[in-house]
Amino acid sequence: MTVSKLYSLPVERVDGKRRGYVLAVIREGDGIAALACADDKEREFFIEPDKIVRTADAIIYQTEGVKRSKRGALRLNMPCYDERGKFLGYAEDFTLKAFALKNCIIDGKAYPCGRVCLGDIAVLKDRDNTAAAIAAKDMFLEAVVGGTNG
Repeated sequence: MTVSKLYSLPVERVDGKRRGYVLAVIREGDGIAALACADDKEREFFIEPDKIVRTADAIIYQTEGVKRSKRGALRLNMPCYDERGKFLGYAEDFTLKAFALKNCIIDGKAYPCGRVCLGDIAVLKDRDNTAAAIAAKDMFLEAVVGGTNG
């Protein structure tokens, strides 16, 4: 499944008392912490992955979860760079396996999510983490994102 597919699925509680749609997919670490949703009156609610019963043609869930900040929401079409600042393309989508982030699709190529630092932009980490690459990465992250990945 992909994150973009989650955005296109309607949501419905098992008892049918609440229906809506997905507003945001909230990431925490290497997985999905919750789906931020809204009902027909635009009231927000959150669904945690362990409360989801089925995701075929709609997301069927048991109960709503606790309110969460949408600060960690996954964004599609964010610009992606390597650690040296070279533009790689845009994050087109994310693949999921059991609500864990598997790959980030950047300009048609799949990269393991463990190599991608997400924020306002995405930075693809080098595979070998050579000393020069680490120094370039830290300078780039400090300049662009405002922090390091360590």
